[in-house]
Amino acid sequence: MVAIALRFLAGRYHATPWGRHANEGVPEWPPSPWRLLRALVATWRRTLPGVPAERMAALLAALAQPPLLWLPRATPAHTRHYMPWFKKGPEDRTEVLDTFVAVDRAEPVVLAWPDAALDGEGRQLLADLLWRLPYLGRAESWCQGELCPPPARFNCTPLPE
Repeated sequence: MVAIALRFLAGRYHATPWGRHANEGVPEWPPSPWRLLRALVATWRRTLPGVPAERMAALLAALAQPPLLWLPRATPAHTRHYMPWFKKGPEDRTEVLDTFVAVDRAEPVVLAWPDAALDGEGRQLLADLLWRLPYLGRAESWCQGELCPPPARFNCTPLPE
């Protein structure tokens, strides 16, 4: 089994679900496994370009199945900002919603893949990527990722096919 913990250092997870507009006011929760895999690829390309693509492909293949999750308590929230628009003149403003999910900074989101098997090199690569991962979702979702033991129970599981 492979399990990772993600802690949101500012106590907020900012992300918009696939297919939704950011100004609809709907935050993504829980964090999408697809989003995490994309973030790992971006982190690899930006910070570990010397790692062969074959190693990264093997890591992604091991994490391709939907994970089990342990989610901390979370509250959807938003802030409203009235930004200059200038379409109708200097006083014109448009409303912008910044939606997020508020979480306890100390409580991680845990994703676990029960059937994933990584050799020592694969586990080290994942640990290195998680250590370098600056955020998940939008740039203000600072996070800290690390390999962890799986929790005793999960409170979020994938839907059956």
